[in-house]
Amino acid sequence: MRDLSEVGVRLERPFDPKTARSVVQLEIELPGIDEVLWARAEVSFAILTPMSGRTADGQPRFWCRAGLRLAGVCQRERSMLRDYVVETHRARIRAAS
Repeated sequence: MRDLSEVGVRLERPFDPKTARSVVQLEIELPGIDEVLWARAEVSFAILTPMSGRTADGQPRFWCRAGLRLAGVCQRERSMLRDYVVETHRARIRAAS
């Protein structure tokens, strides 16, 4: 996971066409919080970048950078996520001062 907001997330990982889907189920562990958030997310964009080498079946390899919009999150978990994002942002501002 590269970026997180209360409405979405950006992921980067090797692309696997066998498991690629437009809707995914996410399990998000927030650092410092002893809870796991479950969310359904829809891919809003995906950018594939060629990687060196080939897969075991001889296909080219790709790195995938994808933006996911959180579509199915319960209200309690959405509030927890919002609070985490706001507090993390405030901590970064204080650290930069």
